[in-house]
Amino acid sequence: MNSTRLLYYEDAYLKEFEAETLELLELEEGRGVVLNQTAFYPGGGGQPPDRGTLWTAEGEVKIRKAKMLPGGRVIHMFAEQAAPRIKVNQPVKGRIDWDYRYTLMRNHTAAHLMAEAVRQAVGEPVEIVGSGLEAKKVRIDFAYPSSTRPLFPKIEEIANKVVGENREVTVKIMERAEAEKYLEKFHESLRILPSHVKHVRVVEIEGWHACACGGTHVKRTGEIGAIKLLSRASKGKGVERIEFVASQKP
Repeated sequence: MNSTRLLYYEDAYLKEFEAETLELLELEEGRGVVLNQTAFYPGGGGQPPDRGTLWTAEGEVKIRKAKMLPGGRVIHMFAEQAAPRIKVNQPVKGRIDWDYRYTLMRNHTAAHLMAEAVRQAVGEPVEIVGSGLEAKKVRIDFAYPSSTRPLFPKIEEIANKVVGENREVTVKIMERAEAEKYLEKFHESLRILPSHVKHVRVVEIEGWHACACGGTHVKRTGEIGAIKLLSRASKGKGVERIEFVASQKP
């Protein structure tokens, strides 16, 4: 069975694309179509899936989300309840909701940047134990024994300095052993990455932070915009949660 070519890994800024339908599927959550290639990100690594539109010769089909299926196939879930005008083995054109995706890209890169900003503000290599990404805000959870609220000004200053430096954001594919060694200097590990993964996609903010990641990111930190801390909370057992947002486009 054919897998879907992942165009968002070839160009994260691709907004429109052409494809061919491979199969129509009925899942518990609704109906959708698998394409031979797509720019729709299917979710993962804390990043929500893309939404958008597909066009056929008969009309348009609204897509509420994309989802990765076994075998590397990406299904595009229909937003409409009625059967859409779409068939197997027909050409389609797709367009992602770019404003939504670009906001997520900016926030995702901001999350990576903030992981190291927090470490530098507290003065020690704290462990990041969780994260969550939305268009309106981002959260990261990390091991720290007390409130970081007094450190908010310092964290923001450090983070926004890196934004202003407009550092390059790059993606590398590494052998697992090489990636493990490389990430040590950024206080990151592959502890939660399944052992069967032998090739690791590493996203790096030049000279600042790197970690294994399957999401989409901006090309330079200057695209993030100003980072604004929103709140903090204790999640118990020495875990601190902060929420923030990349509050404006450059």
